[in-house]
Amino acid sequence: MKLEFDLSLYLVTDSTMVPAGKTLAETVDQAIQGGVTIVQLREKSADTGDFIATARTVQSITRKASVPLLINDRIDVALAIDADGVHIGQDDMPLSEARQLLGPHKIIGVSVQTCEEAEIAVRGGADYLGIGTCYSTNTKAVKVGPQGPAGIRAVWEHALKVSEPPCKVRAVTIGGVNQYNVAHVLNYACAVNGTCLDGVAVVSAIMAAPDPSLAAQVLQQQISTARQTSGIRPKYDIDHVSQQVAAVFAQSKAGSITPLVQHITNSVVINDCANACLALGGSPIMAADVEEQADLAQVVNALVINIGTLATEQVAGMREAMRHANLHQTPIILDPVAVGATTHRMQVIDEMIRDFGICVIKGNAGEIAALAGSAEMKMRGVDAVGTGFADPVAVVKQVALRHRCVVVMTGVVDYVSDGTNTFAVRNGHKLQSVITGSGCMVGTALGTFIHSVAKEAPVIGALTGILAINIAAEIAANRSDVQGPGTFRAAFIDSMHNLTTEQFNAHTNFSIL
Repeated sequence: MKLEFDLSLYLVTDSTMVPAGKTLAETVDQAIQGGVTIVQLREKSADTGDFIATARTVQSITRKASVPLLINDRIDVALAIDADGVHIGQDDMPLSEARQLLGPHKIIGVSVQTCEEAEIAVRGGADYLGIGTCYSTNTKAVKVGPQGPAGIRAVWEHALKVSEPPCKVRAVTIGGVNQYNVAHVLNYACAVNGTCLDGVAVVSAIMAAPDPSLAAQVLQQQISTARQTSGIRPKYDIDHVSQQVAAVFAQSKAGSITPLVQHITNSVVINDCANACLALGGSPIMAADVEEQADLAQVVNALVINIGTLATEQVAGMREAMRHANLHQTPIILDPVAVGATTHRMQVIDEMIRDFGICVIKGNAGEIAALAGSAEMKMRGVDAVGTGFADPVAVVKQVALRHRCVVVMTGVVDYVSDGTNTFAVRNGHKLQSVITGSGCMVGTALGTFIHSVAKEAPVIGALTGILAINIAAEIAANRSDVQGPGTFRAAFIDSMHNLTTEQFNAHTNFSIL
């Protein structure tokens, strides 16, 4: 009978990465203690005798821990030590021949980079796939460049499509995966039907770590978080949503929790966003320097990224903040200001979405169109131009599903979607469109209200935030002392601060689509 195996945290060894003072065997032992569930011994430069000796030493550790040991490429070494299986690449022995030599009870994994390779491996009876590479890596030469989580998802979905019951295909991804991005990779690479990868394979994240046990523990914690939050979101009914939105707003107004909302935003709106955050019950911090992001991430409750006044130095700070936010599972709100206006902005945003887990993307119709690849709307500077989407609901759902996040699209009617639940919000006032920064303040509102429900129901937090700021705009615009944009701006901040739970509940105007 074939050994049962858990792919969740798959260690691929590389003795050249082991820190001074440690041995390969010690590193593997400590990694298993920290949570590694399967080990592949990969020693490309070792001769046969040394490889077998090393394999026996490592095997004594893995067997004691009941962790499967696979041998990379070398069928002869696997047979010599009676390993639990092998992992083979596209240039190694064909799967059919490996199976013939090893028999039906050994584990055989296959590296794949394309849909075609995945289909051949699945139909050939591979026990699991190693799909890669996800990100750039120096641990192995590859013929196909980094695919990112989106490319991994495409291969994974094809593998699922050609997999026939009762033999369910299993898979991990490999290539540049570490504690900072593992949760994002697992979430983003989930198939559209909600089926997620079985785990991740890592090399340097553990092999080069000063403390392999701690490194494995952190990775397992991130994997556990991803499993709790990945996949298809549950469908909500209007009564449930109304109750939850009211509860999130009431909790914020009660002042029991004051979320620390970090902004790395454009220079035009820093003051407005800071005041809006305070008025809505949050505590703003405007901190963009690379050097302080690791410390800030330990206490920040939400991170708002806004590329309005884009600068190279600022992007470096944004990326470092996002990296640490992912490590601490802090929700990131991304405002891709004018993303469709220039090639550079598009590249910056594409790379952020590829590399980091985003909780909410907020944009106007032109910005969301750019992310959707739609020509229905365009950007003219920071303004959306065009006649509008023929089907805005389909667009926001598409972008939410593609990027595995909540999407907020602002306009005369605002749309909020997590891909399963989509809402139309009809609160707000036309004066919002004639003051600079009103859209940026929506990002602030999202960050202020989302922190308490970011893991279980981020769409509820996003909906609460946009309702709160839009209701405040309505109340402000109807004040007798508001004569135009100038007086509205001050009244707008006042209304955010003074907005009561009773006013919020009485004015909410949204529907489920």
